[in-house]
Order: sequence, then C-alpha cells, then structure tokens
Amino acid sequence: MAVRLVVLDCDLTLWDHPNVSELRSPFTRADDETVVDADGIQVRLFPGAKPLLKGLRERGVLISIASWNRPEPVFEILLLLDLVDFFTRPKVEFHPYKERTITALLDELQSEGIDLMADQVLYVDDRALHLRRVKLAVGPVHTLQPGTDITDLRQVLEFVDSHLV
Repeated sequence: MAVRLVVLDCDLTLWDHPNVSELRSPFTRADDETVVDADGIQVRLFPGAKPLLKGLRERGVLISIASWNRPEPVFEILLLLDLVDFFTRPKVEFHPYKERTITALLDELQSEGIDLMADQVLYVDDRALHLRRVKLAVGPVHTLQPGTDITDLRQVLEFVDSHLV
C-alpha cells in the first residue's frame, strides 16, 4: 500500500541534537537550518530535512511528529525554522512510549475522517527500540532508522516514491 503518513522523531532524526529538552530558552534563529539556545548550544537540521518536508507535501503525504521531549523547546525550534505548518497533529510528549504517541495520532486522524492502515504509515526514528515497539503495538508500519537504513533524509522520499502504488 502507498505511504500516506510519515511520522518523524526529532532528536537525532530531524535535527542533530540528542535531547533538546535539556536546552534553555529562549532560542534564536542562526540561519535557515540552525537555532541556538540561551547558552549558545546549536541545533541544526540534518541534511535533507527541508527538501524531505517539501517533497512529502508536494506528494500529498501527511507528515507528523512523535517526539520524546518537553513540547516547549521542540515547538519553539520548529517555529523559528518555519516548519510548524508542515506537521499534522504533531505529538511531543515527555515519555518514551512512541507506540502510545502514534496510536493516539492515528486515533485523532481517524476521528477527523482520515482512516489509515498501519502499512500506510512510515515511521522514522534513530532508535531501533522505538521502531520495534511501534511495530508491535500499531502493526506493520514501515520503518526507517537514520544511520542504519538511510544516510540522508531525502532517502525517505525515495522510500515513499517506491511505495506509491
């Protein structure tokens, strides 16, 4: 089945920082792909992040987030980098149970009339544990692990294109 929803983790998946919940607000925008926290610590989008989001939008694929973080820094970063509008029902919760987060996302989408089968979902996360737990709880979602399955986020588009049928 065609991939109709791509769910992205943030830390070490969308951007290069391992835990933005540790950073201090306020953040400032350094450039189109980088923000800096109050202590001068940088958070930079991984190569291909913006082309991925734009490409998914052009293909009509829904995009969301499942992130284990405090919501405030994540949304502040997304806002500063002009990325907020790409995401449908982004889920940023301070617990490691991504299977709960993604189940809640799918339930919300279903309540809005968007019915998705598990095999229409692609979940991208840097941690294999999260990928396994989501598959066990949600069903046969597609998964990609940066650093293992892909080396550049633009490869997510290649995966989606190969599952358009």
